Amino acid sequence: MSTEHILVDGYSILHQWDELKPSRLRSLAAGRQALIHLLTRFHDCQGGELVVVFDGRSLPSDNKATSTGVRVLYSKEGQTADAVIERIVGLSSHPDSYLVATEDYAEQSVIESLGGRTISADGFYAMVKARLNDMDQAIDRISLKNRRFSRRG
Repeated sequence: MSTEHILVDGYSILHQWDELKPSRLRSLAAGRQALIHLLTRFHDCQGGELVVVFDGRSLPSDNKATSTGVRVLYSKEGQTADAVIERIVGLSSHPDSYLVATEDYAEQSVIESLGGRTISADGFYAMVKARLNDMDQAIDRISLKNRRFSRRG
């Protein structure tokens, strides 16, 4: 599936993916970093624009832009990540080029009414893992061909 823009409802996804639970249980900051790391790997093989939006009430003290290719946004105080995502899709001249990953059914309904597309947390997880698996297999094929590197010990 090729999508020009993927918007991720950060906390909605963070709280649904079991793979992120150990990090999330340490702290919200650790959970955010684990999600961003996984999304960065996905973005490296997916391309396009990927933006993860978190509610600003848990704004980290070091609100810096990442250099990973994944944009990280925090909603302003009194605003939700959902509102930020809705604004981005709603103001777009091509809302159908947006895929929004969220487990929030009300958010899915709003995005679809604006012309965007949505994917559940489980569907997005399957998409991310399939892309990462494809990348790992491609690396393994190249490694075997070159016989210089081995990913398996």
